[in-house]
Amino acid sequence: MNFSLMFTIANAIAVLSWVVLIVSPNQKKVIPYLRILISGFFLGGLYILSLSLGLGKVEGNFSSLESVRSLFSNDAFLLAGWVHYLSFDLFLGTWEAEDGKANGIHRLYLVPIHFLTFYYGPAGFVLYLIFRGVKTKRFGF
Repeated sequence: MNFSLMFTIANAIAVLSWVVLIVSPNQKKVIPYLRILISGFFLGGLYILSLSLGLGKVEGNFSSLESVRSLFSNDAFLLAGWVHYLSFDLFLGTWEAEDGKANGIHRLYLVPIHFLTFYYGPAGFVLYLIFRGVKTKRFGF
């Protein structure tokens, strides 16, 4: 299995999905496809495949930083870890777009937040929550 090729394909599809999310004139129609087909089935399926291909071929676990380092020394688990980020960050971006619309946040304000979410997931999410709180004067649920 060519893990480098799978990495390249996953990255390309994730970037294209983010571009579609940001520039689509009708986000309401594209979000289910991005969330279910791309984040869910494609990236989720690639995640499961990568884990399956790496099982039994590496030492390590999630009990310590050293054990995680050992786990990710295997290309299958390293790819799975990266795809995990791609999938959840895209899912989060689609949620930000929907929630932003529901809270009256113009989608152009979300563009830098989406970039931050794509590159640094939780940092983009925190920025979105702060921006939404300031905009709506509501910092809770």
